[in-house]
Amino acid sequence: MRVSVSDEAQADFDAALDWYLDELAFDAAEGFADEFERGLVLLQSFHDVGSANRYQTRAFTLPKFPYSLIYRVSPDSVRIIAVAHHSRRPGYWGGRR
Repeated sequence: MRVSVSDEAQADFDAALDWYLDELAFDAAEGFADEFERGLVLLQSFHDVGSANRYQTRAFTLPKFPYSLIYRVSPDSVRIIAVAHHSRRPGYWGGRR
């Protein structure tokens, strides 16, 4: 199954990575990027691994970081619509495609 990342989700990821880099947490930045990539690979084969969420989405929590990949599943693809920090307002990504 094909996995794609929306522009908004990519911006979420980039902002989180930039935060770690700004804090000079280079190991954490690298670990975050690795966890994100592992999440994408996992969702490619096991798209139901995330918990059901509102707005017809699912959420996969990155194991070592306070972020979840918010995604929608269609018959032939998985679309990441947000890389959501757990302290951010829930559902802010509701209108994303």
